[in-house]
Amino acid sequence: MSGDLHKAGPVVEPDAGMAAELPPGARLSELRAALANRLRRAGIEEDTFEADLLLRWLLGCDRAGLVLAAEQPLAETRRQRLLAALARRERREPLAYIMGEWEFWSLPFAVNPAVLIPRPETELLVEQALAFVRLTETAAGRQRSWRILDLGTGSGILAVVLARELPAARVMALDRSPAALALASANARRHGVAARISFVGSDWLSALAVRPAFDLVVANPPYVVRRDLQTLQPEVRNYEPRGALDGGEQGLDDIATIARQLPAVLASGGLLLMEIGWDQKEAVAGLFAHDPAYRQVEILNDLAGLPRVLRCRRR
Repeated sequence: MSGDLHKAGPVVEPDAGMAAELPPGARLSELRAALANRLRRAGIEEDTFEADLLLRWLLGCDRAGLVLAAEQPLAETRRQRLLAALARRERREPLAYIMGEWEFWSLPFAVNPAVLIPRPETELLVEQALAFVRLTETAAGRQRSWRILDLGTGSGILAVVLARELPAARVMALDRSPAALALASANARRHGVAARISFVGSDWLSALAVRPAFDLVVANPPYVVRRDLQTLQPEVRNYEPRGALDGGEQGLDDIATIARQLPAVLASGGLLLMEIGWDQKEAVAGLFAHDPAYRQVEILNDLAGLPRVLRCRRR
């Protein structure tokens, strides 16, 4: 779920030291080393990786193109863009917002401060959704047209990927933020699936009719405990939308709302997949296991071995 658009701070101008370390006429390999050094001094751990991403973004090239251009000077217009981008990154503005896009499921998605930046662990939702579809179709011996709901779509990554992977599916993507819906719609057009996704403004399921309309629901709600927000990395706490992070005093406010509202629209036997906080396994499992509307409640681990996704069925 997205939050309100974060108000950007003042334009950050490059300092004299930065311009001296990345001088006009320098070869790309020299700029790459200086850029990584500046990022490292700013406290950014993946300094070389981010330096490469910034340079590839500026040049519009892949890794091979960056290697081939290593001994070439950077055009002055691009150098000025690099200095401006570096000044923003040194203030810990997320690289994804600076570049205006980020990768998810090996696809580029436009992002801005109205939405969360896609994270690798969220791909577990896609993997589990596709596994459920394939297992169900194999057992039935036929393909079917799936009705999918994406709760809190944000940039639209889940809706778009599932629509691409399941050509017969129809997807409804909900979000309470008009800015997020506009961005998600643009991403759907970019990836050629806009005709099969309906984008609806809604505070969770409040805008939907009460009927079992969906076979599969995916959700990535806010789940950070409110008091923990200030402990997050500066990229997250200062730039990503708070409404997409703040899960209330125990991190469970929106999860509980979904648990309460979802049975009215999830078909019998339908599947819910929802991302949760790594430390919420017992609380979330208990919330759904004690609700008679749900069965087969389990919590799945991500690649790091951390509890990450609630998986349960509608009775």
